[in-house]
Amino acid sequence: MQRKILVALAACGFPWSVNIAAAVEPAPEGATTTMNFRVVVKERSSGEYNSTAIKHVLEAQCSMLALAPSSVSWDGPTAEQEAAAENATAQGEALSQQMSGTQDYAAQIEAEAAKCGEDQACLTALAMKMANDPNFLAQQGQMKAGAEAAQKLQPDMGPVRYQQWNPQSCTGKMQADDTYVTSDPGGEGGGGAYTDTVTVSAAGAIADDSWPGLFVQTDLIDGTTTYKVIAPPPVTLPSNSSMNGAASRQVGLLGSTALPVFGPYPGAPGHHKGSAKGQDGSISVEWASAH
Repeated sequence: MQRKILVALAACGFPWSVNIAAAVEPAPEGATTTMNFRVVVKERSSGEYNSTAIKHVLEAQCSMLALAPSSVSWDGPTAEQEAAAENATAQGEALSQQMSGTQDYAAQIEAEAAKCGEDQACLTALAMKMANDPNFLAQQGQMKAGAEAAQKLQPDMGPVRYQQWNPQSCTGKMQADDTYVTSDPGGEGGGGAYTDTVTVSAAGAIADDSWPGLFVQTDLIDGTTTYKVIAPPPVTLPSNSSMNGAASRQVGLLGSTALPVFGPYPGAPGHHKGSAKGQDGSISVEWASAH
């Protein structure tokens, strides 16, 4: 509905309407969806005696579970939220000390009632005694006031605005097209010099069933989504050495470029693209909801 209003305002000539963030409706807690994502890593680097050129493509899917919306993001509470929680705790401790006498009196009443057991006549007599006891009447008022004060001790953590989606299971396959060159100039006069070129051109499945490949967070108020991609464990792939022939090599998704947190992007989790650059290359990611 809000998106329709924004479109109508724009059509009527209100240019400022396009700057209004469209809030996102939360998914029901426990809802599930499948997120597909593609990660491409390209890097080239060289040193005094070696050089590397890699291209890795990860095609992955994660079954995602919606958590209950919260006022706290996955970065943890803000300084203001921590202060509100600490203030509520301090007020609760002060109230507990203030109500200590009332709590002792309530414990005495419970002990008397326990002596009666299932004897209704005994319990009735105790109730009548309490009803005519000025001390009980005064304590009853304090207990009521204490209960009302306790209800107001919930810290103000701000609006409920974040919904996280956590991975339940992830699968994927990685394609590698790599070249690793080692050039050893040898000793004095070039003795023992060699150059070995190792190539990898193969694909392999991610073999770890516990790999938590993707985390997603939506800001329900700003109407934006942020992604955390977790690199899978290395894949064992066939390789070929110009000196030693066929072998195998452990190949990880990443080179020297780190995976950042991607976003925020407009809208709910779905079709988004992101990228990051490093000293030796780049990472590009595409996400798409399966629904």
